[in-house]
Amino acid sequence: MELYEAFIHKIAALIPCYNVEKYCRPVIEETLRHVSFLILVDDGSTDRTGAILKEMEFTHRNKIHLIAFPKNRGKGEALLKGIKYALSAVSFDVLVSLDSDGQHLPSEIFLLASFVEKGADFVIGTRDFTHMPFRSRFANTCISFLLRRLYPNAPVDTQSGFRAFSRSFLEKIHAEIKGARYEMEFRCILLALKDKCEIATPQIATIYLDKNVSSHFSKIRDSFLIMKVFFKYWTTGSL
Repeated sequence: MELYEAFIHKIAALIPCYNVEKYCRPVIEETLRHVSFLILVDDGSTDRTGAILKEMEFTHRNKIHLIAFPKNRGKGEALLKGIKYALSAVSFDVLVSLDSDGQHLPSEIFLLASFVEKGADFVIGTRDFTHMPFRSRFANTCISFLLRRLYPNAPVDTQSGFRAFSRSFLEKIHAEIKGARYEMEFRCILLALKDKCEIATPQIATIYLDKNVSSHFSKIRDSFLIMKVFFKYWTTGSL
């Protein structure tokens, strides 16, 4: 127990939030049990999400920092802003990102962070595809298939938002990665593969609380953006 408590002090978390008033409070409360510091990003929410996040920051003012965008800028922008803040203002060895809609278990933060502690640069929590809705499984499978043509050992679950990063890899991301939406997360995978970083892909729980509402990933638009990034990288080597 003492070792676990000591390890928690090395872990910070980042949660981007957009119109998740139904889900975010329990996710935040449970996450606080497993990290030393939490960065929340309100990505221009138009429901009560912003009010909930402000309340949580006030209640846990020593453990939470809130970044609020006046308008929606996309998950990639939210993650990059949170990463920039973490690198400049937070003491941590491991940063864990997770979604705010209840589809990740904060109790598994320790699992992902432990792989960084053992030497991994980048950890992607891998879901069971057989438990995914078809539209999510199809998009993920297609992108993973193409990526493995370039890198046979590439992660299978390219769209998992439950990830852990070493501080050194976050510095690479901050210096080299851009992207407003989910293509930013895909660029992180390409960067790790290109630079031969150590990647771990532990199995995590596969949870879909609301198949129709909770995810803001557009299977057409965001899949197109990811494919555009992939083919640019394939043909030019540029992220």
